[in-house]
Amino acid sequence: MIFSSSKCPLPALVTWCRTLKHSIGAGLDVVRIFRNLARSGPWALRKTADDIAGRLAAGDSMEDALAPHRDRFPPLFVELVIVGEQSGRLEDTFRELEQYYETTMRVQRNFRSQMIYPLILYVMAVIVISLFLYIYAMLITPKTKQSASVFGFSGTGGAVSFLFFGFGFLAVLLFVAKMSADSVRWRARMEGMFLNVPGWGPALLNFALQRFSLALRMTHEAGLRAERVLGYCFRASANSVFQRREPAAVAVAARGGEIHEALAACGAPFPDEFLQSVTVAEESGQVSEVMERLADNYREEAERRLKEAAQYTAYIMYALVAIGIIAAIFSIYSTYLNAGAAAMGG
Repeated sequence: MIFSSSKCPLPALVTWCRTLKHSIGAGLDVVRIFRNLARSGPWALRKTADDIAGRLAAGDSMEDALAPHRDRFPPLFVELVIVGEQSGRLEDTFRELEQYYETTMRVQRNFRSQMIYPLILYVMAVIVISLFLYIYAMLITPKTKQSASVFGFSGTGGAVSFLFFGFGFLAVLLFVAKMSADSVRWRARMEGMFLNVPGWGPALLNFALQRFSLALRMTHEAGLRAERVLGYCFRASANSVFQRREPAAVAVAARGGEIHEALAACGAPFPDEFLQSVTVAEESGQVSEVMERLADNYREEAERRLKEAAQYTAYIMYALVAIGIIAAIFSIYSTYLNAGAAAMGG
């Protein structure tokens, strides 16, 4: 959610949704639409559009045409497009997806803007501390016979090690972010793992609930059976913790249970207010209306929570930088004291 995939960049996906929405609304054939996208659409998705156009022209359904590319597109996109095709409401589906991914792009931009300054400070601190250790070892240690130490790193070797350690830690974070962006399964696992992380957990939970609510609204409007509705919704949540509970929920629905009963019994981390809303929606026959409101509410809450998570992360990075600088200052001070005491003793 937070990092954009290089396999399927969000701006390209938004362009696809907007083009498909307008073209289908104008009555154009989907094969022609995808051929146009293959010629003049977003560069990153032109080969994909060409392959989909070829499969559709050969008589495949949209579901079959998208199947080879499931790992490239977000689960919500794939599941809702399949439902939209089955219900004959592809235009409405792409309208909803366009709005959703436009919101996602805005969230990503806000998050990145909040993280730029802390990252710059972190990089500068690593460089400054490494330079301090190196210069101290080259100019002062030969005179005082005392080595400055920061977090156990000292001397020229320590300076190089600290530099590699500092940038190595950052490289690991960027690698995890890259893998999460480019792999649908990896991203689902990461979002599931981070559900219990303070600050990040509530934000990711609200994003999963937003996607689930949007999928439930669209699939319910399509008139699908409860077990099929739940299958699409759990996969669209794009969170491994929810996806693992899909079989349990589908089993309850297959036995004749209502959707709210399946959600309550499956063990997924649905909040009580969400389950109560689904119960009331089913009893009143207003599932679409209630899910639309819930999706909007969870989107707003997710954005707010993500801003808080970004602030917490920034504070942690500020703290790490401050601790490193303070440690360097104390190291200089204690080293000089030791050198002075040694000189006096001599």
